[in-house]
Amino acid sequence: MLGVAVTAQVGVSVIDQGMPTLTGYIKADLKISAATAGLAVSSFAAGKIFGAYGAGVAADRLGERRVLVFGALTTAGFAAVASFAPLALVFPLIFLAGVAGSSSTPAGGRLVLNAFPRTRHGLALGVRQTGIPMGGLIAAAVLPWVAHRSSWRWSLLVGAGIAAVCVIPIARLRIDQTPTAARPQKKPHGVLRDRNIGLLTVWGFLVVSGQYAILAFLALYLHQRAGISLWEGSLLVAAANASGIVGRIAWGAFSDRALGRGRKPLLLALTAACLASALLLLALPHDAPVAMLVAAAIFAGIALIGYQGLWVTMIADAAGPERVGAATGLALTFITLSIALSPPFYGLVADLAGTYRAIWAVLAVILGLSFIPAMLIRE
Repeated sequence: MLGVAVTAQVGVSVIDQGMPTLTGYIKADLKISAATAGLAVSSFAAGKIFGAYGAGVAADRLGERRVLVFGALTTAGFAAVASFAPLALVFPLIFLAGVAGSSSTPAGGRLVLNAFPRTRHGLALGVRQTGIPMGGLIAAAVLPWVAHRSSWRWSLLVGAGIAAVCVIPIARLRIDQTPTAARPQKKPHGVLRDRNIGLLTVWGFLVVSGQYAILAFLALYLHQRAGISLWEGSLLVAAANASGIVGRIAWGAFSDRALGRGRKPLLLALTAACLASALLLLALPHDAPVAMLVAAAIFAGIALIGYQGLWVTMIADAAGPERVGAATGLALTFITLSIALSPPFYGLVADLAGTYRAIWAVLAVILGLSFIPAMLIRE
């Protein structure tokens, strides 16, 4: 179950995480402005905002396997059509691919949740969440190379093919993990009034902005601050991504071991680690040795990219098996909104301050505020 869930997530994430890597190729080929090219690559994320909650409710009612397979194949289909479509249709088709692709997290998380006992939820969901950065690593290695050799349209078609292939294992699965007895008896909109789900959503909205500050601006900051090349800075971003994969597993696994005391203390420790990583980046000296830069990037990845394993597990605990799809979809709606807003917000901060260093100061304030919802959670 865990293997097929991760594989399906990797396939959708190749398209999701791969779109930003094609920005330059789309801009050059279509001869459009940087803002228009940015709109193209953000269309997928915008679609996820509108599709996540509905996909979660559908997973609760219809079964996670059906929703996951339908969503992945529909995502691949829209992406494939977009690869041949004229400019006027490219953006709407990628948007619709995002609506369909939003099903991967709530449905995949529910599949894993039902396959494991509560004492393994943290580890299992943490492993499942690694499918997102793994898809990003595959996309970064494959899609720009294909675009360089041919065009971004062929890259998009390759991404659609990968998404379709990755859903085959779960499509062949003959076990429905949503038995009739577990069908939701409570109304899904009840998650809107759940205190803990609301607080965890606010916490995730604040913390995920740090992840995209890392992905969008860490290389530029280290180039400006420490004088390393953009290529070397990109390698450190890759190191942060790799450590984020480890972090997603580790934070979830640690919460299982400490389940008797609840997961909230570990959430507070994770929040402190996120704040410490932002302050460490802020405090980096101009003449910082390479070892210090690598350590700062890895630490930031473990905290700011690795948070999702514990966060998704706590969402699942708060919702219970009957409404976990709806709860995850609701939280993902606001997380995706934060993802869409974070890069332009932190870019504006850097423009106004005249330095990328200001990003980490503002991020530290935001992460400090994230302690408030974390402390208010009642397990």
